[in-house]
Amino acid sequence: MKLKEFTKNAKIGVVTQTTQKTENLKNILPILIENAKELRCYNTICHTTRNRQKEAEDLARQADLMIVVGGRTSANTTHLAEILKNITKTAHIETEQELDNIQNLIKESSTIGVTAGASTPQDVIDNVIKKIGEYKK
Repeated sequence: MKLKEFTKNAKIGVVTQTTQKTENLKNILPILIENAKELRCYNTICHTTRNRQKEAEDLARQADLMIVVGGRTSANTTHLAEILKNITKTAHIETEQELDNIQNLIKESSTIGVTAGASTPQDVIDNVIKKIGEYKK
């Protein structure tokens, strides 16, 4: 349903995805409140996800380059990359092999931050960090 089709008589329910960006919810709620007779919102955004996003934002403010490790189909990882792209140069990769595609960026960056989606295995993260170190030698 398009927003212009809402009437003041509309009853609207919102359930957020657990890995959704908090900012998206904050942006849409005022519009829905203004256009609904009744609004029920169930915020299921995970506290761990929110904290990870906030920590990644803080790290990105100190970095020339952020590397986000995790699946391209992972909502959690994709949202992290979207958030960070607004702060600094950001690359979303799934494995350390993809670092070869951005090796020039890595070499010219003095401070590199690494974050990962919640479901990214630790050994994948460790391999990415190790390979970044090899480029910086």
